[in-house]
Amino acid sequence: MNFFSYVVLGGFSYAAGWAVRTYVLDKKPEQPYNLKHPTILAYLGGFFIIMLIVSWLMGRYLLGHTVIDLPFIVINSLVATFVYSFGLNPEKARYDVPD
Repeated sequence: MNFFSYVVLGGFSYAAGWAVRTYVLDKKPEQPYNLKHPTILAYLGGFFIIMLIVSWLMGRYLLGHTVIDLPFIVINSLVATFVYSFGLNPEKARYDVPD
């Protein structure tokens, strides 16, 4: 995979985390979420499992790895899950313009 492919994969991972935060987690405003909350950890674990499968499929069919390339699959899944956590992070950052 080239650099552009990783940027696109990171964009999809971030967008998936943002979509879950916006359309699922923000519907329950009475529930405070942080990255250690069990719901957030469940979403991260689920995304990691999905990315394991997606990484295996990418390695098999896009990159032509005939055997299971375990380091590629695990590293790719960990990085995508890390980027997903930025989109999923419910902590609101303030972007105030300084005076």
